[in-house]
Amino acid sequence: MTWEIVVGLIALVGFGITVMTPIIKLNTSITKLNCSIDSLNKNMARNEERITNHGKQIDDHEHRITVLEHEREAQHDYSI
Repeated sequence: MTWEIVVGLIALVGFGITVMTPIIKLNTSITKLNCSIDSLNKNMARNEERITNHGKQIDDHEHRITVLEHEREAQHDYSI
């Protein structure tokens, strides 16, 4: 083997390492982001379900208040 071949192989290996290192880091970052997005989607689904349940409770309370107000008005009308 001549020195040019050895230098060429070293340059090729160095170039490969230089290119592969950022690609590996990028792949790791993408994997972490995917995990974070999955976690956020689960949390959003849970929060959406809770919000829907609270909305139903608010609607129920609103209906009950309306019924009570109508009963109070009816009692007030009869007492006059």
